[in-house]
Amino acid sequence: MSSTSAASAEMWQRSEIPVVDLTGAHLRVSLLRKIVLWTVGAYLILNGGFDTVRFPPVGAGIPAGELVLLICLCIISVRTLLPRMGAAVWLFPIVVWWGMSLSRALIDTSVGGVWSFRDATQAIESLYLIVGFWLVNSVGNLQYFFNWLRKVLIALGFYGLLMPFSTTLQAFSPKLSGMSSGASSLFFQKVNSSSMLLWCACWLLIDRPANPRSTKVRVLITLFLVTFSIAYAQGRTGYLSVLAVGAILLLVKRRVAAKWVGILLFGVVIIGAISVSGLKLQGGRGHTISLNYITQEFESISGSAQSEDVEGSAKGVPLRLGWWRRIYSKMEASPQKMIFGLGYGIPLTDFHATGGVQVREPHDSYISVVARLGISGMLVWIMMQASLYFSWWRSYQLCKRMQWTRDQNNLLLLLIFDVLILVFAIGEDGFEKPFNAIPYYFFFGVVLRYGRYLRLTAAQAGSNTY
Repeated sequence: MSSTSAASAEMWQRSEIPVVDLTGAHLRVSLLRKIVLWTVGAYLILNGGFDTVRFPPVGAGIPAGELVLLICLCIISVRTLLPRMGAAVWLFPIVVWWGMSLSRALIDTSVGGVWSFRDATQAIESLYLIVGFWLVNSVGNLQYFFNWLRKVLIALGFYGLLMPFSTTLQAFSPKLSGMSSGASSLFFQKVNSSSMLLWCACWLLIDRPANPRSTKVRVLITLFLVTFSIAYAQGRTGYLSVLAVGAILLLVKRRVAAKWVGILLFGVVIIGAISVSGLKLQGGRGHTISLNYITQEFESISGSAQSEDVEGSAKGVPLRLGWWRRIYSKMEASPQKMIFGLGYGIPLTDFHATGGVQVREPHDSYISVVARLGISGMLVWIMMQASLYFSWWRSYQLCKRMQWTRDQNNLLLLLIFDVLILVFAIGEDGFEKPFNAIPYYFFFGVVLRYGRYLRLTAAQAGSNTY
């Protein structure tokens, strides 16, 4: 190696020059890429409200996200992209997942009709892996994406703070009808707003501000967002999400993890002060905000209720266990059902919600996967997830070795969102909702292409890329 090349390699190894420089201005992308980003952004911000947007807007129309997916797949050269994806991730379980789940959905249309595709939401939306990989096909597009992502995070923060007024504001929102439900509001839904506020808080804590003087302000805003999210949302998923974020940060950024723990402790103090002050502030579920309620709500995971306030949450546990036992009894009826599942197009519960709406999923995405596709489908799904997360880990470790702090932060932001969805899916039908599944797989597609650029840049610097 020449002295010039050695100097260049040394510069890359010891500097913090990022592959993606967010200071770039006047970045442009194609109209189709903008449409994809607008669509993903709408799902992120409007969550459950945008789920009802479809074409045509009445009857069994095509959801907006799947229409955009179909257009992209018709234009993108998938045969060219897949080999390139294969260089970034173990593609075998992903392709098997697509083949197994999509073919099963198609076959089951003879039983469930259009509901087979509705139940196969995760299978269909997982094709956004390809869209995400395609969208950032240049460093300029990658820069544009992360600039867009931070704008979406700002919007999510302000939108999430409207949670206390959502019921009032929904009266002014346009209404759209779903396939099996009555009219619902397009705007001001708060299905996963608590998780999104936690994601915004993580962004403020992880990103380095351009002005160091604003660090304290960002920490205070983070404290407010975390405390508000946990205290107001009053959901067990939120408590588990906080712990999951702490575990991730402890694994990859211990200094940030220490700040996260400090913020949680201050949050506990604030909620405790509210409890002893006599203020009767009500959360999103109509219960008084207090440490006692949070403790009892967390304990209700076991199905026991320590007070009337958490009886509703506690009763939901045996209800779900009953759904799961019913699913298992159906699966054990034959080896074929145990191995290949019950299929799509049939409801997995016999429960009807308010208004007579059929609850089709058992409020646990992991149970849904094994119920729909059996043990074989669950194993393939686990291998696919392991492959995606290992690809992320490999890219993150490369950034750490090359001291590319900004790229580490970008990857970490995407990971935290995906882990929040994994946690959300424990107690809800998370992956069966497009506003969760589409960004989840779309972000992983971006991660795969991002890792490719990282390895190319590291190779140019003469560094080991693995």
